[in-house]
Amino acid sequence: MLFCYQLVEGAESRNSALLQLRQPKGLFQPYRTTSKDRYPEIFKFVQEQIGDGTDPRILSVGCSTGEEVFSLRGYFSQATIVGIDINPRNIAACRGKLRKSGDGRIRFSVSGSTQDQPDASYDAIFAMAVFRHGNLNNSPPPRCDRYIRFSDFETSVADMARILKPGGLLIVHHAMFRFEDTRVAAAFRTILRADNDEATPIYDRDNCLIGVVDSSGVVFEKIP
Repeated sequence: MLFCYQLVEGAESRNSALLQLRQPKGLFQPYRTTSKDRYPEIFKFVQEQIGDGTDPRILSVGCSTGEEVFSLRGYFSQATIVGIDINPRNIAACRGKLRKSGDGRIRFSVSGSTQDQPDASYDAIFAMAVFRHGNLNNSPPPRCDRYIRFSDFETSVADMARILKPGGLLIVHHAMFRFEDTRVAAAFRTILRADNDEATPIYDRDNCLIGVVDSSGVVFEKIP
């Protein structure tokens, strides 16, 4: 019923519904809710950690329609910033904004994973409100694997660890799984924790509902 409603409600709802129907590999969040400078405290913290000199390389995973990438430019004026998103419509919107900006150190591509990225190539990787699903927000079910699975989350963040430089930062926020529960977390140390959204349910390795957790790690440093 929800799917049929989305198809007729409007362009944005149709976009999300069709993406769910297609179910491309790597899909977590089918909805593209985003806004400019959405996480200023976290962006500022990462800026203070890695600085803005010597061409830092930054990846925005699930960049939606580009607001995060263009917001990051305000914190990292010298950085090369790459945005990837699984939805071709989102990337088309990003590229339209990029043409208007004339920024030659930003690029976008359609991708549902980081598997085509080279090893140890980024200083910071942002995955903000990516590893979640909007249909789990209200009255979360006891299991999440109808929509998203921990095993896919673990595979995704393990590959992000691969493309992150030693000492680089992985930023995972507003996820419905905890990075600390993954096996690759042993190669990282937590350097920033933050309160969780009261509406965000957390699921465990077996895709079972834990509940709402007060706080969790957000910024993780890859141990050199």
